Amino acid sequence: MKQYSFRRSWKSVALAITFALTSGCFPLKAQIPAFSYKQGVADQYTVNVPSDAFKNKANEIAATAFDLTAALPKGYQKDGKVDYTSYLQTAMDQHKSVVLPDFPVLINDKGLTVGNDANIVFKTHSKLLLQTTEKDTYEILRVHNVQNVNIYFATIEGDRSTHKGAAGQWGMGIAIRAAKNVNIYAPRISKCWGDGIYVGGLKGVTSSNINIYNAMLDYNRRNGMSITSVSGLKLVAPVISNTYGQTPMSGIDIEPNNNNDVIDNILMENPVTLNNAKHGIVIALSRLIGTNPKQVDITIRGHQDDGSSIAFSIGGMKKYYDVPPMKGSIQIIDPVWKNNIERPFRSYKPNGYAPTVKFMKVSIRKTDKNGKDQPDSEKMNLMKKTIVSESKMMME
Repeated sequence: MKQYSFRRSWKSVALAITFALTSGCFPLKAQIPAFSYKQGVADQYTVNVPSDAFKNKANEIAATAFDLTAALPKGYQKDGKVDYTSYLQTAMDQHKSVVLPDFPVLINDKGLTVGNDANIVFKTHSKLLLQTTEKDTYEILRVHNVQNVNIYFATIEGDRSTHKGAAGQWGMGIAIRAAKNVNIYAPRISKCWGDGIYVGGLKGVTSSNINIYNAMLDYNRRNGMSITSVSGLKLVAPVISNTYGQTPMSGIDIEPNNNNDVIDNILMENPVTLNNAKHGIVIALSRLIGTNPKQVDITIRGHQDDGSSIAFSIGGMKKYYDVPPMKGSIQIIDPVWKNNIERPFRSYKPNGYAPTVKFMKVSIRKTDKNGKDQPDSEKMNLMKKTIVSESKMMME
């Protein structure tokens, strides 16, 4: 993703701040209304509760895995204020299956590197806390160039509340790059300087067969999740809220970096995006266009957005490229978008080089003063008018 410029000043997470967006992909000129963090906004979404199958498998692994508590020095502290990065990394390098200590552990900005065939289980009170840093780039859990990785119930907290300096946007909770056959079960990731989860490629190698279940991503600074290069991604029932601080400020941002990236076979089932400062979900494919022909396949079923400035957006391309348009399709099925501050759907025109985009069974609603959801005919008509003006879009 392209670097953006942003300077911040925090006094309170509840403080309303008005700010202007600038973006390399979108011609955003209008101000976003003031943002206010909404505590507990995701609590009602019980669909996010992990299945017993996840828990049973994690318990099975934990029964024979190496307990990383045994790798800590004598007299170790349980308050998350002592850096134990090197101790954990040494043990993780020696053992494929590990269990995190059942208390918070401080990690420095080197992060932890996950190896091939790794199984990592977080206990009820396990948490990785990032030590305050001035670095604009970090990865708390690094999943690079590996395969067959399973991570259960990761709880990760970044340093955005105490970060030194204002530069950068690349502090990630879990970074998956050029990895294969990775399963992430019920992660809880918050307060990262960049994204809660990043899925992409590395040195021309894309990630493949990535599955993420029941993620809860809250108050991350750039995006809840960025997807830049992947062939085969299944994202099931994530709840992504309160993304704010550095554009794009989206719950989920599908945004390749260049023509060598891959955006194929992506399936999202029942994603929930709440109170994100700009987009619930944004698809920005302009940098994917190039001399290498591209096939794009994205299906999003049951997207719910409540209170993000824009629930769903797509576009940001030029009118003409000296190469053929992308092929493939983007399908948005059964979305429910409500209480969107700017609008539920926005197309950043033109989109002539995009894949075909099809919307099915769209519901646009607003909550009345009695707390009941009602159809929002005005915003539905605005969306229909937009779709009619687009040659590559249709709505059923």
